[in-house]
Amino acid sequence: MLLWISVATSLVCSIANAENLIPASVPLTPIIQFPGTTGYIAPDYDARRAMLHSVYIAPIEIFLAPDSPYKGIEPGQMAELTNAFSNALRENVLKSANVVDTPQPDSMILQLALTDVRLTKRSLRLRDLTPIGAAINGAKRVAGVSKISLTTLTVQAMGVAPDSDIALFAINNPPPPGDAGTEPVRLDQVPALLGKKAERLRAAFTAIREQH
Repeated sequence: MLLWISVATSLVCSIANAENLIPASVPLTPIIQFPGTTGYIAPDYDARRAMLHSVYIAPIEIFLAPDSPYKGIEPGQMAELTNAFSNALRENVLKSANVVDTPQPDSMILQLALTDVRLTKRSLRLRDLTPIGAAINGAKRVAGVSKISLTTLTVQAMGVAPDSDIALFAINNPPPPGDAGTEPVRLDQVPALLGKKAERLRAAFTAIREQH
C-alpha cells in the first residue's frame, strides 16, 4: 500500500513567483508510462523509508508562472486551491498514514507544490454594465462562480528525511501532452481537476518505483 503521502489537519499555503519546488540538483528522469512526467527515487529508498514511521506535511506552495496573465489571486483563493488539493489527496491517494502535526525524528518530510500556475480573469464586458448583466453576475457570485480561471498547472512532490535535504523521491507531473490549449477551468471547478491530479501523482509514484 502506498504510504508516502497524506494530509495534515491544518494546512498553510504560500505563493511565489518562481518555477520549481524540486531543486535542479535532483536527477529527474522520464517516467516511461507518463509522457512529460519526470521523477527520481533514491536507490536505497525502501530501506530509508522503513526507518521513517511518520509523515510530516510541509505547507503546500503555489508557484505562479512568471508569464501568468493574471497574478492577483487572493490568500483566500490560494487556500481554496491548496485545501482542494489536500482533500483530493486524502480521498483519492491515501486513507491511512501516521501523519504528525510537527516533524519528528522519524518523520519523512513531504513537500508539495502546485507550480507553473497560469491564471486568467474574465474582463469586464459591456453587458456587465446593463441591469440584466449586473443581475446575472450577482447570481453567479452567490452561486460561487469565479471570474478567475486556471489554464495550466503542474504538480510537484518531494520527500526528504528529517535530518537531510537529500531527496528520497521527487516527481514533476505536468499536464499530459495534448492537454495544452484546452478550455480554462474556473477556480470553483478546480477541485474536480485536482482529484485527477492526485490520482495521476499516485500512479506516477508507483511507476517510478517499478521502473527502478
